[in-house]
Amino acid sequence: MAPFEVYVAIFHDPSADDRKLIPIVHTPCELPDEIAIRQCIDFSDTHGDPLSYEFRLQQLVADLDPSRERPADFELWVGQYESEESEAVPPVRALPLGSVMPLRANPHFVGREDELQELERHLRAGSTTAIGQVAAATGLGGIGKTQLAVEYAHRYGRRYAGGVFWLDMQDSEAIPSQVARCGGPEGMDLQAFERLSLKEQLGHVKRKWERAIPRLLIFDNVDDSNVVNEWRPVTGGCRVLITSRRTDWPSGLGIEEVRLSTLPREKAIELLCKGRPEALEDEEESKAANAICKTLGDLPLAVALAGAYLEAYRHDVTLPQYLEELQAQPVLENPTLVDFVQDPSPTDHVQSVAATFETSYRRLDPGDATDLLAMKLFHLASHFAPVSMRRDLLFASAGLDPEVEDERRLAAGAVERLTRLGLIEEEAEGRLLLHRLLGEFARNHSAPGQGEEEAWETVAGTIGQFAFQENESGLPATLARELVHLRRLAAEAEKREWEKAGTLLNSLGFHLRAVAEFRGAQECYERALRMAEAAYGEDHPTVAIRVNNLGLVLHDLGDLKAARECFERALRIDEQAYGAEHPEVATDVNNLETWPKSVMMNHFL
Repeated sequence: MAPFEVYVAIFHDPSADDRKLIPIVHTPCELPDEIAIRQCIDFSDTHGDPLSYEFRLQQLVADLDPSRERPADFELWVGQYESEESEAVPPVRALPLGSVMPLRANPHFVGREDELQELERHLRAGSTTAIGQVAAATGLGGIGKTQLAVEYAHRYGRRYAGGVFWLDMQDSEAIPSQVARCGGPEGMDLQAFERLSLKEQLGHVKRKWERAIPRLLIFDNVDDSNVVNEWRPVTGGCRVLITSRRTDWPSGLGIEEVRLSTLPREKAIELLCKGRPEALEDEEESKAANAICKTLGDLPLAVALAGAYLEAYRHDVTLPQYLEELQAQPVLENPTLVDFVQDPSPTDHVQSVAATFETSYRRLDPGDATDLLAMKLFHLASHFAPVSMRRDLLFASAGLDPEVEDERRLAAGAVERLTRLGLIEEEAEGRLLLHRLLGEFARNHSAPGQGEEEAWETVAGTIGQFAFQENESGLPATLARELVHLRRLAAEAEKREWEKAGTLLNSLGFHLRAVAEFRGAQECYERALRMAEAAYGEDHPTVAIRVNNLGLVLHDLGDLKAARECFERALRIDEQAYGAEHPEVATDVNNLETWPKSVMMNHFL
């Protein structure tokens, strides 16, 4: 605008109320005094940021046309502007100018729509002038925490007009240089920034982050609350997204946690078959894909590595053949999950499932009492079934008594260490969960002074005692929830030909009969009987117990002749072992004497 026109506009509107003169700033500069008093529209921070540019443009249009409503709050305007896609996850788009994001969006990303939307709800709540919200994506190694943060940045990052800034917080000594980088030429490109000392650069960046303009800071690989406290802005429009294996953040930090679980099966299959989608059209291939994902526990890292192998050998290896390969050896030793993929991952993380777990496990110090117990509990937990377990049963397997205060505190500290390292998950009600692949990893890492055979026997003994006590109570509900563990330990004991296998099977049969699963109870009692006959001979009192129990369930099933034969055999064995006046003999006699009445009653019913 020519100086003459400027002076005329100022003359007609000296107070700037009518907006006769609207300064527009394209590049940061010092405005002349006669213009500085007027409200300018600053486009200097919108280059490369379409959303911010559109916001400023709407302000300009409203100034030129007073009939239009002038937007004032950027975040509120963004919410209105994008209302049509508020429920849907937006597509990948360019990040605002000045962002520091070293990782690209992953073209193979699947699922996690709910988690992305949950992060958005946590991070975008409130106004831009409030202290920024903090959200944490948490979970075990290989679950996809970093990948989720990368995806969030590339899909929602354009809503943060001040930029997106990625910081790897794993090495505390490297954090200052990463923060300083955000203000340099690769980031916000602050004026004369490179001439400042590191301390001055950090101060400059922090002051920028404390402005009202919305920015997204991503703190990747954090497990120390002090790091979060030190580097998060104390005010302004910044939002902080944390990725961490830790799930026990202090409530005072105000962190909203989004805990990641394994992929839903259909999404795991989709990821597995990204490179060969035609496989899903074949029934046999599709069935094998489901079995592969189940074997891998739907862990995103494992499924992605398996998918990369299947894509590379799409003309040479069928999915059923790959399933056979996985089942032929321990899963974590399969080359496809260890060292097949040599290319860098989308998140720059190691391309090995076992190595990912090893990174966490190595942080346990066997010289520390709490860490030593954590190693022991980790190993023992792997001998339970790969579903949630009662913590008191795990503690009992380690010989701990929760009634003793010191032991209770030590156990709680050990569990905290495992959860913080992402080696075990703690559910809301205190139950513990070990992923099936972590279970395989744990079984290969015995704690000092605790062998593999000893661990199996210890856990089997704990579960066996618990099952016996619950059966004695006559209330099956509590044992019903732990039944999967009893089944696993009974099967393992039978495979290893332990003497206690029969006891475990007998307890399992007792429970199944109590809940009217008579066929299952019959099978357990028959297996327990065969083991007792092989171990003690056909005329041992233990055999009599197993025969008697089998007779009871045969009676329930209506096989009355076979039931009577069992009761008669039990009576003969006990009379020979104890004599005619023994209580065990009385039990056998009672079963035979009440048998006809029971038959008539059952027949009548």
